[in-house]
Amino acid sequence: MTGPILTDAEVDEICDGLTQAAAKVRYLRDVLRVPVERKPNGRPLVRRVDWERRQPQAQNERPARGPKWTVPA
Repeated sequence: MTGPILTDAEVDEICDGLTQAAAKVRYLRDVLRVPVERKPNGRPLVRRVDWERRQPQAQNERPARGPKWTVPA
């Protein structure tokens, strides 16, 4: 049975490549648009119901604050 919040391992899998807790919070909040709180140790705290209700992003849509993957001319 799964708990009411995502485990640290699940958050790490979602935020693959990010190591700092603050970066994970920003990614979840700003890019994936999931409500995020912080645990006392600074790691993200995401309710499972919020994660399951999130709006899927369009596959080709670049996040507003995401990286620009173009090569300058």
